Amino acid sequence: GISLTIMGSGEIAEGAVVNTMLSSATGALGSLFFRTAVWPGREWDISAALNGVLAGLVAITSGCPVVETWAALVIGLLAGIFYILASRFTIRVMRVDDPLDATPVHMFCGMLGLIMTGFFAKPEFVRRLNSDFQPEDEKIYSGVFYGGSGQLLASQIVEILVILCWVTLFIAPYFSFLNKMGWFRVSPDQEESGLDDSHHGGSAYPEIYAEDNIAKKNSNNFYELEKAIPEEKEGKKSTVDPDEEDHTLNKA
Repeated sequence: GISLTIMGSGEIAEGAVVNTMLSSATGALGSLFFRTAVWPGREWDISAALNGVLAGLVAITSGCPVVETWAALVIGLLAGIFYILASRFTIRVMRVDDPLDATPVHMFCGMLGLIMTGFFAKPEFVRRLNSDFQPEDEKIYSGVFYGGSGQLLASQIVEILVILCWVTLFIAPYFSFLNKMGWFRVSPDQEESGLDDSHHGGSAYPEIYAEDNIAKKNSNNFYELEKAIPEEKEGKKSTVDPDEEDHTLNKA
């Protein structure tokens, strides 16, 4: 079905594919460099780059067939930076435990993408998607940066509000029920050991990695113990009589 739909619309599909790839690339670069710049001294964070790829993909989804190539690069770059900020906001302000950063990537960057379409939509590209497009409709369906009246941007914002209300209406009661039943989170001990062992009956990683992690943990514990012993010795006074100690050494 999709193949028949694309027939005759190859130029639109090509533009959408190119924009999607470029946005994901600048998303990765934006998140990687921004995270390093904001928190200097940190090593290059590959997880930030990978989530930046997703941020760029999510942000360009709304406007991939109606924005120019340069706009796709900008949208991806902004999404990568916005993802890092949204991740901090989710944890520190919203107090949401989201270890996969699904909320910053999919919710916040999705919202950003919808808004960016309201700014970057090119009327010529929008016209290709709508056979009923009339000259008088150009300002309505154009992005703000192309002389649009702002109606497209307003409709994108309304879409965001509708989605937020819809999801909240159906998901909030569900999460509240899980929390009430004690099923919303596992215990701290199970979090520490990992859900693979506690809930799924086995490790998700090869045993060599599990053993390596245990060895590292034991090594760190030993290092802390070694540091504590000299400090403990310095704080204690010797209970051995010096004369008795010398006598023992001479006898030896």
